[in-house]
Amino acid sequence: MFAAESPPSDLLGPAFNLVAENDMVVRTDRHYTHGTKFTLLGSEVAVAREQPGFHFPVWLAEHTPDLWAIPHAARLGASLGQSIYTPTDISLGSLQVQDRPYAGVLYASLLLQKRGATTGGTPLLDNWRLDLGVLGPESQAEEAQNTVHRVRNLGLAHGWAHQLKTEPALALRFQRTWRWARGAQDGWGWDFLPTAGVSLGNIGTYAAVGGQVRAGWRLPGDFGTQIIDSTAAPSMGRTTGDATCRGIFAFVGVEGRAIAYNAFLDGNLWQQSHHVDKFPLVADGKFGLVYSGKRFDVSLTQVIRSKEFVGQREIDAYGSLAFSVKWDHPAARK
Repeated sequence: MFAAESPPSDLLGPAFNLVAENDMVVRTDRHYTHGTKFTLLGSEVAVAREQPGFHFPVWLAEHTPDLWAIPHAARLGASLGQSIYTPTDISLGSLQVQDRPYAGVLYASLLLQKRGATTGGTPLLDNWRLDLGVLGPESQAEEAQNTVHRVRNLGLAHGWAHQLKTEPALALRFQRTWRWARGAQDGWGWDFLPTAGVSLGNIGTYAAVGGQVRAGWRLPGDFGTQIIDSTAAPSMGRTTGDATCRGIFAFVGVEGRAIAYNAFLDGNLWQQSHHVDKFPLVADGKFGLVYSGKRFDVSLTQVIRSKEFVGQREIDAYGSLAFSVKWDHPAARK
């Protein structure tokens, strides 16, 4: 039997996360070829009816569905990111009709995290996320890719004239993650983090299910390692009473998506553009290693993705490196 944990007695402080992803770790330069994302999360506020004063995270949490959960704490955050997509052969300047389009997106995200538990006591985290940005030349994807290639003396991408056209980028996303744990929190242990999520918007309309298994020394009380493409944001932070200050663990996870629309394959929503016939079902596998420290976390993740469109010759893979900084909750400094 999995052990249900009690409601959190401590609140998480603010945290910062930087993720950089690239496929050059597997010596390719194609499809999803690079992504960068910064995320800043504020301090948690307890969700309690008797709490005095007005707290915007609590107000917002009360105006989003609990979906059969009992929320204990809420916090807000924001992200800024860019992702770049290209066909396989970037040396060609002509339109490659059988390969995916050149595409870039530059976006900002508003985040709401609600941490709580099921009625049976299983810890959970709800992520609400609104992405707002731009597709097309204004995403600066061409400039970002070719600038890096010039600095590293790599071949330039010559087909950006055929990229997706300018269009607003929008997506509203939700993901719930549960945590079922075994083993001592301050020793060796493992846990299972199942997830379910949905996204609506022109940069992604899909439903997703998946999960992670983690095993190691002093597992943190967070909700797993996230990549840029994850529906959820990282749940990093540090509670005032956290006895497991430093730990190391490995993880393996899978996620499957049923995709109705993906601008990076289906092309522009409001204009004619290059596009390919996508597969409606896509799966990701990922594995990695995480150091979870008192103030800093570092994770290295390898992602393997099934074929995404008709005519794709090989599956894709890329690496994800994340670095987080965690601070105490302001209440601990008083």
